[in-house]
Parts: sequence; structure tokens; C-alpha cells
Amino acid sequence: MNLLAALRFYFPNHAFGQRAKPAVPAPVWQTAQRIQLELKNSRPPHTLGLGLIVRYMEWDLALYRAALENGMKPAEAGQLIETINWQLFGPPIELGFKLSRLRTANSLKRARLLTDLMFAVMFTKPFARTVHADNSTVAFDVTVCPLANYFKQQGVPELTRHAACSLDYQMAAQWGLQLQRKQTIAQEHPLCDFRFVPPKTPQ
Repeated sequence: MNLLAALRFYFPNHAFGQRAKPAVPAPVWQTAQRIQLELKNSRPPHTLGLGLIVRYMEWDLALYRAALENGMKPAEAGQLIETINWQLFGPPIELGFKLSRLRTANSLKRARLLTDLMFAVMFTKPFARTVHADNSTVAFDVTVCPLANYFKQQGVPELTRHAACSLDYQMAAQWGLQLQRKQTIAQEHPLCDFRFVPPKTPQ
């Protein structure tokens, strides 16, 4: 686990550029920078934590549009965003999980602790969720997702899956758990049903 990478997460312009610039041709990155400046000027106000997440989503949108403008196929551009975002979000998530061991060794309890913290600090209003009491899983439903709304308003609803939803599965795997989710707001469902469960033991 790279502590520097975890700390760099809190400087999105630098962190995103460091990961994205080497991954794409120079014209794509130049176009992405131009688009991001345009998006920045219309950025709505958010709390500090959510604002940090939105800045990354803004860069995702800029790079995605730049890649498409330069001839990259949507699936390829989406995979590029998934890869870059996990390189950025993975280290701070890993650091948080390692630190949570100071409270308990139980993976489910640690996941519950961390998801509660995320929604208290990062995924704040207008995010909304309903938590379900269940000792065998970490269960909650997200009923309002401003990230899905943002990409939908920008005309690229498909980007939500690549920029945000895919990270949840990688996060669960990093925690030694499985994410079981049957629906998401990004897929035009009324909610995202998060269920983090221990992996099945082979028979």
C-alpha cells in the first residue's frame, strides 16, 4: 500500500493528471484539460467531501469526452476511466481498511464502520441512503445518487457505471468481501441495493 498515493488523492488535479496523462495520446489529454476547464466553471457547490468526489467525476467526464472525440470507442474509453479511477481511489480505501483493524478484526464490522464513515464525510447530501440492520451482511440502499444525476444531465449516463459503480466491486474485493447488487440508479432503478457479504466457502 502506497501511503503517498493515498495522500495524493486529496489533490485531484495533480492525482488525475499523473494517472491519466501517460495513459492516453497527448491530443486526448490536451482536449480533456480544455473540457475540464469548461466543466469547472459550471461546477455546483457541494460540501467539502462530496466536492472532492465531484471533481474526480468532472475529470472522468472530461477525459471520456476527449477520448470519444479522438476516435476511441465508448467501451474502451469506459474501461480507461475504470482503470484510472481505481488507481486513484484504491489507495485511500485500502489505507482506511488497514486502519480500521485498530477497532476490530471482523471484516464485516470494518466494512460497516468504513461505509458509515464514507457517508458521513464524503457521500453527503444530496446523497441519501437507508441502512438495514443485519448482522450477516452490510446492507443499505442508496436512494439518491448525485453522481448518476450528474452524468445523466451531462448526456453520458453510461459513464456512471465506469466512473463510480465499478469501484464498489473492487472495494468489496479489497476488503475480502463480495458485493451483491441487483439494481442501481444508473440503470434507471429507484435505488442501489448494496449488500456486502463474506465470500462463499467452496463446498
